[in-house]
Amino acid sequence: MTLLLSRRELLSRYEGWRQFAETPALEPPERLSLKQVRALGEQAREEYEFRRGEYHSNFLVKTPQNERLNVRLWDVADANQQGPDRVKGAAVIDAPPGLGKSTAVNAFGRAFHLKQIARHGRDLDDGQTLHIPVCRVGFAGNMTTRALNEAILNFYNHPSADASRSRYLRNRSLAALAAESVMRHGTRLIIVDDVHFLKIHTDEGVAVANELKWLANEYPATFLFTGVNMKATGLLSESKQSEQMAMSQTARRWTLLTLPPYAHPVAENRKPWISLLGSIESRLVLANARPRMLLEQADYLYIRSTGMIGSLFELIIRGSARAIRTGTEVLTRELLDDIEIDAAAESAREITAQELQEKKRAAEKRRKARSATPNYDEAQDEDEVELWRDGEDE
Repeated sequence: MTLLLSRRELLSRYEGWRQFAETPALEPPERLSLKQVRALGEQAREEYEFRRGEYHSNFLVKTPQNERLNVRLWDVADANQQGPDRVKGAAVIDAPPGLGKSTAVNAFGRAFHLKQIARHGRDLDDGQTLHIPVCRVGFAGNMTTRALNEAILNFYNHPSADASRSRYLRNRSLAALAAESVMRHGTRLIIVDDVHFLKIHTDEGVAVANELKWLANEYPATFLFTGVNMKATGLLSESKQSEQMAMSQTARRWTLLTLPPYAHPVAENRKPWISLLGSIESRLVLANARPRMLLEQADYLYIRSTGMIGSLFELIIRGSARAIRTGTEVLTRELLDDIEIDAAAESAREITAQELQEKKRAAEKRRKARSATPNYDEAQDEDEVELWRDGEDE
């Protein structure tokens, strides 16, 4: 069995990033019946359970939000063909936790990596220099300008990234070495994750924000920043006051993007939620899974996850693991009720249920009002009502 490394360990070095970018997505294990699962020997059954758990924890589904973000990220990256005398644009992805920012950006980074390798090869023109199209660094709570440059050098396995050596170098020297690594290896995309850890109300935080702006202007690469409440980080303004953003040169050059959560699944917002659950359901490898297993619980799953895809996946992944481990091999309301997920989703569960019922009552009133109009389309409303029936609690 292969031990999976953590995300930060895996992606903070080029070797890990390359493995992530170039390893094909996991294929779903064979779907066995409950009788076939029970007939497996102990070792074969353990292996089958492990492969299913690994697959459930790593498969991706396309969502309208992710597709929209992906298109706009390519818009920014493809437009950055300017010469050295022109300032490049950058993208800032701002969204609450649990909406898949890092997952979406890493998926874009993977596609960018593969496209650049296919176009320019694994080695650059001299044949001696490794082509590294993407650099990825993640912020920590105590990020400084020095730590930032060390993180970039660390990604490239530069010897100066070693703490015992870098302490003898001035920060400007480290910055110059980091820039040299980016240019030498032909890096054209730099992902900076978890930028919300930037403490903009401290002098060091301001220095880091200014360093990032300088890097984005100087490096021949597109920068993608991700985080929560990014306007408050100061990246888009020229001072500690986020109100200055409108007059900021940075705000004029950088594109602010977001990943919205799923709206309450009512009326026109019902179909996207049902579609998402259908996509997830089709990928689950459970011996007792039945058609519409998740669709029948659409409202319940929305209330549990509050429309956050990260919370939804956590509930389904943990529920699937429990179903496999206990041999029930199906996701029932009873099983999912006993699965605990993130504190934010759990604490918002009651109010989300109330909001959903209020919105459904309001939508029903609007539907009845439409039925009294001369141009009432009964067929359209029947389709809408049928969608509502999917997942309604009995």
